[in-house]
Amino acid sequence: MLVQSEDMLPSQWLGPVVELCHDQVVILAHRDQWSLHPALCRGAMCFMTESLSGDTVSSADGPPDRSAVHTDRLLLLRLVDHPAWPEPGTAREARVQALTQNGPIDGRAQAHFMLVRYRLVGAYLLNPGSSIGNRPALTFSGEPGHLEHADRYAAFAPSPRMQDFFINGTVNPKHRIRFGLLRHDESQVYQRDGGVTACLSMLDIRGRRTAMFGKTRLGKSNVVKLLVQGMLDVTAERRDVGQLIFDVNGEYANSNPQDGADNIGAVYADRCTLYYLSEKKAGGPNAKMLRFNFHERPEDAMATLHELLPAEVADTDYVRPLLSCRLPTLRFAKDEPPDLVQRRLRKLMVYWTVLHHAGFEQNEARLTEVLTTLGYTFPFTPSFNQPLRMSAYQAVNGTSAPPQPKTFAEMVAEISLMLRFSLSYPNDPALRKQGSFIFDSDEEIMARFLYPQAGAGPYVLRPATPFHSPHVDNFITEILGTIDQGGTVIVDLGSANERIIRYFAKTLSVAVFLQQEGKFVRNEMDGRFVQIYFEEAHMIFPPNAGNVIDVYSRFAKEGAKFNIGIVYSTQSPSTINTDLLAQTENFFIGHLSSQQETSILSSVQYAFKGMEEDIMRARTPGFMRALTASHRYPIPVQANRYDGRSLLMD
Repeated sequence: MLVQSEDMLPSQWLGPVVELCHDQVVILAHRDQWSLHPALCRGAMCFMTESLSGDTVSSADGPPDRSAVHTDRLLLLRLVDHPAWPEPGTAREARVQALTQNGPIDGRAQAHFMLVRYRLVGAYLLNPGSSIGNRPALTFSGEPGHLEHADRYAAFAPSPRMQDFFINGTVNPKHRIRFGLLRHDESQVYQRDGGVTACLSMLDIRGRRTAMFGKTRLGKSNVVKLLVQGMLDVTAERRDVGQLIFDVNGEYANSNPQDGADNIGAVYADRCTLYYLSEKKAGGPNAKMLRFNFHERPEDAMATLHELLPAEVADTDYVRPLLSCRLPTLRFAKDEPPDLVQRRLRKLMVYWTVLHHAGFEQNEARLTEVLTTLGYTFPFTPSFNQPLRMSAYQAVNGTSAPPQPKTFAEMVAEISLMLRFSLSYPNDPALRKQGSFIFDSDEEIMARFLYPQAGAGPYVLRPATPFHSPHVDNFITEILGTIDQGGTVIVDLGSANERIIRYFAKTLSVAVFLQQEGKFVRNEMDGRFVQIYFEEAHMIFPPNAGNVIDVYSRFAKEGAKFNIGIVYSTQSPSTINTDLLAQTENFFIGHLSSQQETSILSSVQYAFKGMEEDIMRARTPGFMRALTASHRYPIPVQANRYDGRSLLMD
């Protein structure tokens, strides 16, 4: 049974139905009885029962007998407003008169009764013979189906059991957390008798798209922390969900006295790895520096420089040619001709020389080990032929050629001299081998960058040096490995500007997508998921780009297939890529102050239709309208405050 005896007590009785259609319901409520239900405010939920065939609700004096109503079907209502008292001579007036049995409707009747208008949300049906766990199987329909005449229905305020049913009845019973308390308005009534707990299933979040909208300091980040914590708790044994958090404001990697709780990275130190941009913050066994090793990753270096450099530098006529250079991967192939192997290494030496002159620190011992491990016997010897060396040193320095370079500094000195020689004496025969110039077009571009006829010189690359370290491995490979093992990676971007935030977010997002796509192709998913969290999403997601397909559009359209879930939060729906917004399954909505924003929200997710005014009026921190994949309608919830303590339900 959906409705039980305690749900239809006289104290729960609201009144008979005056008017009924598929969109709205008007009931006649007794003012004295209404005062017993102060929680029945705008937006509050109640339910409507249908009398058995032939029975009618003909009086406002009391509820129908439970034996006279259908208990396996009920209609869900949401309070909208209080319409005006009916005008004399109207059908509504006649119906009210019949229900009150007081003759003509005058001021005395209005003193005892009032009209209340509800929106008809849908219908709950009991599915006989089926169950989910120890619960009967339920069906909810947003279309209530066939409706009888208004005199067949009566409305009741929900008992605590029914309130729990309305907000948790369709929520997946597995992997639940205590998300908050049911709260219809900004009063404190919701806390009466301990309140009604609103639950979330982390299975609704895992592998899906989740949006958080609302003004600053009204609880979006707090909700994200609850989701991160919930995912960590439900995967404590089977670590099948890796998480990646782009911590734009430093809230997850650093404790904030304003929030009064330890950060996620500290509470779950054994499962979290923290990456910092600032050296001052990096400390502890699970903390690492977020740096790019330009010496060891030449194949990605120019694209990375383009992202890290300010646009006014990267797009100049002086720097743009350099960033177009194609550099080889740092590798050694025994089956290739030795001359080709040496030419590839020498091109990297030219590139390393550019880095040296631009002020990028090098780790000679580490680079030596890398090169010798790959198979290079003389890692810093360019191996220019002796006639060329004699001509170059004589022409540039007026000296004879020294012994072949063996150290990084000696290599830089010789490469620099050779580049200057090639620019000053391009027709010297020693610069040609079998009729071809010894430097390719990319090396010539790097030579002109080092020794420009006009320009600021290689120091224009200095803005990228804070993001370089010659002591680190490939941070992308490390992060992907941690996520693949079910770990949580927090990338602290709190000290970064918008350009840097976009670079790291896009770089890591692409890497995650490609890794999951590869697993899918190889049939290696094995039920493993990746959850990515984007704070201040308006800074990360690009504006709507029409038919342009980027990684965020692919998250929206293909993320579910590749077991990638994303949680993104920002102030306004209008700032989010429309492809992503249209594919979002879960919504947590705080205060929005603009009709334009609420209109966009309700146009993308119809379930919020009719709640626009409520969303704009409420400004209490943590007061959210939650709609997840399990819910069929938004639930007004006061979210729990993150305090580091688990909210996992038994």
